[in-house]
Amino acid sequence: MALPLDGVVVKPQDGNSCPSSVPYLKLVNRALENFYDPSRLTATQVQEIKSKYNCSIKSDADAVKYADEALKTLQDDYTDVITKPETVEILRSENGEISGIGIELKDNSPKKGPAAATDIATDKTSDKAVDKAVDKAVEPNQIVINKVVENSPALAGGLKAGDRIVKVDNEPIDTETATDTAKLIRGEVGTKVKLTVERQGKEEVVEMTRALIDFPAVKSEMRDGYLHLSVQTFGQSDTSDEVKAAIQGHPDAKGYILDLRNNPGGFVMEALKTGSLFMTKGEMLRTRTRAADPDAVDFETTNYTLNDKGIQLSSKYDSDPQGKPFEGALMQRHPDLVDKPVVILVNENSASASELLTGAMKDNKEAYVIGNQTYGKGIGQITFRNGLPDGSWLKVTNFQYFTPNGTWPGDAHNRKYGIAPDLKVTLPKDVQMNSPEDIQLKAALDYLKSKETK
Repeated sequence: MALPLDGVVVKPQDGNSCPSSVPYLKLVNRALENFYDPSRLTATQVQEIKSKYNCSIKSDADAVKYADEALKTLQDDYTDVITKPETVEILRSENGEISGIGIELKDNSPKKGPAAATDIATDKTSDKAVDKAVDKAVEPNQIVINKVVENSPALAGGLKAGDRIVKVDNEPIDTETATDTAKLIRGEVGTKVKLTVERQGKEEVVEMTRALIDFPAVKSEMRDGYLHLSVQTFGQSDTSDEVKAAIQGHPDAKGYILDLRNNPGGFVMEALKTGSLFMTKGEMLRTRTRAADPDAVDFETTNYTLNDKGIQLSSKYDSDPQGKPFEGALMQRHPDLVDKPVVILVNENSASASELLTGAMKDNKEAYVIGNQTYGKGIGQITFRNGLPDGSWLKVTNFQYFTPNGTWPGDAHNRKYGIAPDLKVTLPKDVQMNSPEDIQLKAALDYLKSKETK
């Protein structure tokens, strides 16, 4: 039953002098009922969260603000409340548009490792990879530019990958995460933003006008007769269609390089549908999802299996271990268009849906993987987009995923294992991807050429 959002209060609990907020509880309870690891909080902590901000909440906007703050107790960087303005930017990004200056940020803090976030909040399964910054009293922040979008204000302003963000509009970046910093940088089209960046020990101030930028999910280029497919994100609703079009546009390709380096992830089904372009059949994925039940904790294990008709889902619940798996939905697939050798390129910033796809194709021996160990995000999120306070959305980590061979990439936090490449090749820090000095790309081409001669 839906709860009214305004004008309704719940009687105070546990002696709290202020009434509970129904909008706040709607967000918090929904998150707690879906979060994949309920053991992180004790019953006492749960009750504290539910009443902690009672006296501070005066409006629906307050409910959104404090619910987002409360969910940080879960110590999961991917579970959060998304404000209404942020939802507008997410919808734009899902359609391949960016409203901002056109940069992707990452947190290079040594205690945390790289994690990506665009200057426009893109809901990455949303796989928005967020790492909390280290204690800035010990060292300066390490929020750096990971990628500059072509034809963007950032590119015109001379910003480069590797630049460290020092200030946004003259305000120091100290405790902010990559995503926090991205929120400060983005804004309405036509407005200005001033960035102070550090490059090779020297600071530079760049003022730019925010713009609406077309951001293709896929870039393709023929290299020595092989099709190089650089997939930037799976966070757009047509990523797999773009990959399909690129493959169909180069029917004479002798082999394929599926470049997932710096791809932070996206929609699970877009990754699986991309995989179906390279695979005929086979198990692609297994998930373990928290079943939304306010009265009990249960989990649903689902297998995703590719066949000639589509991607078949089959599930069973932990609460019925002897029960027969029940057949779920048959999801759409693409035709298998590829019968030539495939190399997947990955690095330490390949995360979430990128790791999922890499694991599926590697375990099914449909691709040879070259590069570095991937990021280690073997968890995914559900996003509730309707009926929440003040037009907000709620994103909750509610499942773990495993590759066909049972590999879990990790929790993107304290346990980050990633997917190991078949051939480890590390790109030097001072070398740009896709440049003549890109030894990972060269290794991919060498591998494909070796297969051609056999």
